[in-house]
Amino acid sequence: MELKGIYAAMLTPLTEEGGIDVSALKRMVDFYVEKNITGLFAVSSVGESAHFDAKEAQTILETVKEASAGKLQLFAGVTATASSKAIEVGRIAEELGYDGIVSAPPYFYQPSDEAILAYFEDINAHVDLPLIVYNVPLFAPALSKDLLVSVAKLDNVVGVKESSGNLVDVLHILDLLEGEQLDTSFMIGREEMYLSSLVAGADGCMVATAGIIPEAYQKIEELYLAGKINEAAEVQKAILPLLRECFKVNFPAGFKIALAARGLDTPVYVKRKLSDQEQQDLARSEETIKQEVARILAFVGNY
Repeated sequence: MELKGIYAAMLTPLTEEGGIDVSALKRMVDFYVEKNITGLFAVSSVGESAHFDAKEAQTILETVKEASAGKLQLFAGVTATASSKAIEVGRIAEELGYDGIVSAPPYFYQPSDEAILAYFEDINAHVDLPLIVYNVPLFAPALSKDLLVSVAKLDNVVGVKESSGNLVDVLHILDLLEGEQLDTSFMIGREEMYLSSLVAGADGCMVATAGIIPEAYQKIEELYLAGKINEAAEVQKAILPLLRECFKVNFPAGFKIALAARGLDTPVYVKRKLSDQEQQDLARSEETIKQEVARILAFVGNY
């Protein structure tokens, strides 16, 4: 399996009651097929995976699998506080015929490096699917460079999704993986660093806004491969204001507003109940987020 290109870390559309909006989820997958991106990361961090039990995760994974009809690579998020739940969801993905799974370290209980390695070893031993190791210090314990390389040596590991936002670490991880002669793909997990990571040797991206404005990431890739680095940098910079706006409000509601701006009739409900202040913040930011999506699409369309 080639792990290379543009992958959308998927949002999860919800009903007002907090259930999975299956119809909206199918429309999202149809959109990604139409846009010809490489693949999808379902039950992701931006997809509110921490809120879902195994049954809800199964509903998401089944819907995405059916709607994609074999046209996209599919990866399932299995991150959990314990390897047992990660394995349970991983086996669901295995039964459904997913291409692989994605897991960050176990969160909440502050595990030691030895415990983190044991968690990944357990998943590796009990789920027979390619595994992408996900470093996301925003939500889970940070993987040190040495620990990440140790995990990357496990049999099923095919890739690293690096979301620390630290370019120094990106460069060292790429160098360490090469030095160990590991056939491990490197996917950047921070939108701001897509172009710089490609220049450093990354194989692609796996990010939330690739599922909102995939045209921008495709244009960056196209310009980069054509040697037009300055032009690619302009497109990269064009994405930044949207990201700032999305992060001003409760995560991931801003991203859901941005997705709704694509005309897919996707709901903007989030699993956690928002405070009155958070709802007011969302209302104030909604028009700006929509304008930023339109601006980026127009900017990319001019190339």
